[in-house]
Amino acid sequence: MRCSVIDIGTNSIRHLICDVKNGEIRQIKKDVKITRLGESVSKSDKLSNDAIARSVNTIKEYLDDAKNYEAQSIYAFATSAVRDAKNSSYVIDELLNIGLDVDIVDGETESLYGYLGASYGIKKNDVLVMDVGGGSTEFSYFKDDLIKRSFDIGALRLTEKFIKSDHISVDEYNNIRLYVTDMLTPFIGDNEDIPRDIVGIGGTITTLAAMSQDLRIYSRELIHGYVLKKSEIKRLLDLMMPLSLDERKLLNGLQPERADIIVAGTIIVYTVLELLNCTSVTVSEWDNLEGAVVEKFIRGNDCKDK
Repeated sequence: MRCSVIDIGTNSIRHLICDVKNGEIRQIKKDVKITRLGESVSKSDKLSNDAIARSVNTIKEYLDDAKNYEAQSIYAFATSAVRDAKNSSYVIDELLNIGLDVDIVDGETESLYGYLGASYGIKKNDVLVMDVGGGSTEFSYFKDDLIKRSFDIGALRLTEKFIKSDHISVDEYNNIRLYVTDMLTPFIGDNEDIPRDIVGIGGTITTLAAMSQDLRIYSRELIHGYVLKKSEIKRLLDLMMPLSLDERKLLNGLQPERADIIVAGTIIVYTVLELLNCTSVTVSEWDNLEGAVVEKFIRGNDCKDK
């Protein structure tokens, strides 16, 4: 069965076309486009008309791709920005008008998708999966049952909340770090069994892996399984903070469209490693897109092997 999965996120919209057979996933095509759907949600609690229009146009392109690749089943889910926005019904109606029914998932479901995708891709079970997105960050690990938690600390959300200057100041860094610490300390304190083997997914994590390797052209093969050390994350943070936005856009491995929010995302990752006293994070290219495939089309048997 050929399946199409669309992830409508706060910062980007991503699309996976894959074949599912005998419990295995074979990727055909995987795309990501930054549309900033949630660019104003943290301030106004609403999705802007421009952001909705950009996002709907991108999703139309993905639906065309799904048709061209003869996908037999399509599943779309929306995360932090859509579930938080007061006018989310508007974007849902716009998508229904182009023939797409969207599942607005809660933070725990988003965590589940992330865990399933990362654990399938890295082929490890006893790990903490961390998904740093634009609007939220999810954590999941297995201990008797799957523990799933979501926090409203994302790269775009914290950029809009704390960063006011082009060159990131020490005060801005400290404010983000303290905010993340305050949000996560109760969760970490109440869960002493959290694995210290971390697998990271999401655009911030994969971007840091690309920057660490000084990649001019993004390579999923070089990103997947890359071990990103805490000292290297700090080096990249120290490199980026004094730079202007235009200067950050020139760094190898960093998409220019992500240059304004990458520092906040990096602070989130670095702070988590500090709080958990971990020295590295393993990067996974398999993420909640593949996890949604596992949950909907393998475990849920929504489509049969053909």
